[in-house]
Amino acid sequence: MSTPHYRRIWIVLFVAVLCTHGQALAKPITLAYNSNALNIILPIVVAQELGFFAGEGLEVTAVYVRSGPTAMTALVSGSADYTSVGSTTVIQAIAKGVPALVIGNYIKQVNYVLMGAKDISSLNLLKGRVVGVTGAGGMTEFTTVESLARKGLRRDRDYKIQYSGNSPVRVGALEAKIIQAAPFSPAERVVLEQKGFPVILDMGKVIPEFPMSVLATSRRKSETNPGEVTALLRAFHRAMELIRSDKDRAIATAFKKSGRGDASIERKALDYIADDYSIVITKENIQALITAAGVEEEARKLGGAEKFFAAEMQIKAVSRR
Repeated sequence: MSTPHYRRIWIVLFVAVLCTHGQALAKPITLAYNSNALNIILPIVVAQELGFFAGEGLEVTAVYVRSGPTAMTALVSGSADYTSVGSTTVIQAIAKGVPALVIGNYIKQVNYVLMGAKDISSLNLLKGRVVGVTGAGGMTEFTTVESLARKGLRRDRDYKIQYSGNSPVRVGALEAKIIQAAPFSPAERVVLEQKGFPVILDMGKVIPEFPMSVLATSRRKSETNPGEVTALLRAFHRAMELIRSDKDRAIATAFKKSGRGDASIERKALDYIADDYSIVITKENIQALITAAGVEEEARKLGGAEKFFAAEMQIKAVSRR
C-alpha cells in the first residue's frame, strides 16, 4: 500500500480522535424553561440542532418546568444552571433577595396581542367588559394591565380582569363570550384571526421597553464561570441571528426535532416576532421592569438596576466570534 494512502488514513484517524476528544470535553449544563410554545423553545432547538451549543463546548440539556417561580427555584437550588423565563419573574425574585442575575435578553419585546371577541373590534368597546389572563401575577396580567393603562383604560374602573387559565382555556372562554378579550401569542393570533377574532391592541408597540423573557443564572455561576456564561450567550446569539435571517430553515429545524403543531401557522407567526430575538438587554430595560414591578425601593437598596444584570458578558458574546 502506498505511503500517501497510509498518510491519508492517519489523517482521518487523527481528526476522528480530535472530534471524539472535543465531544468528551463538552461541558454539560442544564437550562430550565417554562413554556413549550415554539416562540420560546425555538432558539434552544436551533442552537442544539445546528451545533451552536456544541461549537462553544457546551452540552445543553433543556428541561421544561411549569412556572417561572419554579424555574427560579431550580436555578437557585443548583438543579438548573440557567433559565429562560418571564422578565418580571426574574426582576421580582432578585428584588426579594434571590441570588440570581439577568445575563441577557431572550425575547426583547412583548409579543402578546389583545384579541377581542367578534363584536369587540376596538378598545373603546372594551369598557365595562371582562379581560381574561392566565393567572395572578403572571406575564399576561402584567402586560395586559400596563398596556391598557397606557391607552387610558384602568383596571376595575374601565374593565375587569378574570383569571381564565392557559391559552386553550382562554380561547374557549372568548368563543363562549365568558370574556370579551384576552392576550395571545403570535401563533394563537394567526389561528384566531382566521376564525374572525380581531386584534384590538399590539402590546409590544405600546410597551416596547419591556422584555418578554430573559436569560438568567445564579450570581455564583456568573462570578465563578463567566467564560461559560459568555459561551452560552454566544451560542444563543448565533441561533437568533439565524432565526432572523433564515426563518424557513429555523422552522424546518424545529419541526424536524419536534414534529408537533402546524408548521405553516408557526412560520407565519415567526414573521411577527423574528426581529424580537436578541440577547442584548440594557439598563433602561431593567429599570423599566423595576418600575413596573413596583420594586424601586428594593432596587435602590441593592445598588440600582446595574445590580440586576451582567452587561459585560453579553457585550463579549455579541462582539467576539
